[in-house]
Amino acid sequence: MSTWGAVLLFAAIAGGAGLAGVWLMWRHEGWARRHTGELITFASGLLVSGSLLHLFPRAGAMSGAVSAGIWALAAFVGLYVAENHFFPHPHARSDEADPEAAHHYPPATAHGFGGGAVVGLGLHSLLDGIAVGAGFSTGFLTGGVIVSLVIAHKLPVGIALMGALYHGGHQRARAVRYSAAVALLTPIAVIVSYALLRGGSASLQGAIVAAAGGSFLYVGAADLLPEGQASGLRRNTFAFLAGVGVMVVALLLVPE
Repeated sequence: MSTWGAVLLFAAIAGGAGLAGVWLMWRHEGWARRHTGELITFASGLLVSGSLLHLFPRAGAMSGAVSAGIWALAAFVGLYVAENHFFPHPHARSDEADPEAAHHYPPATAHGFGGGAVVGLGLHSLLDGIAVGAGFSTGFLTGGVIVSLVIAHKLPVGIALMGALYHGGHQRARAVRYSAAVALLTPIAVIVSYALLRGGSASLQGAIVAAAGGSFLYVGAADLLPEGQASGLRRNTFAFLAGVGVMVVALLLVPE
């Protein structure tokens, strides 16, 4: 398969993973809420270990260790500031006794919360797609690692966004449309970014890979992992360790 063929295939899979989360929350909300904890912690293990074991070393080799560290830190801090001061991040915690009654917001702020979640996760979806495109522009292995990290957290993110829109007072049909639009931003960004970045300088590609690693590290450690820890279920710990194990095995089988 050509690189372009792989890019188109994985772009479609990344978008499909987000749509799968939307579909699960739409058609099987009870099941989605019960199992979101395992999905979240597994994705967290992949994101944290994938960033540390695969993306940061690759970015350092391309643009220098110091430069890669600066770009990774900038992405980490930027996401923290954006999430905590501009765009609320939806959560899909399912450990409440009555999931339908969880996270009630006053009517005056409910739609604002849902709208902020759409904008924030829409931006995140664009960044995911840019990261995948940049990864494939540096090589098939790096692109494969990044797309696996994106796919892993797209499903729980789709569930979380649908839940945020439900609790924000949006009708089911509108919540599905908004969530699907957010999911489809990723494959579009993958194709556009790969077309623009392939053949670019190694330092630029390395900087984008480092920034992708910083953003994935933030999402995995600051967003997803606390969500999994909140329920205190032992199976969530095993799910996190399974995610870490996948990235360790990948490193052993296909070293950079």
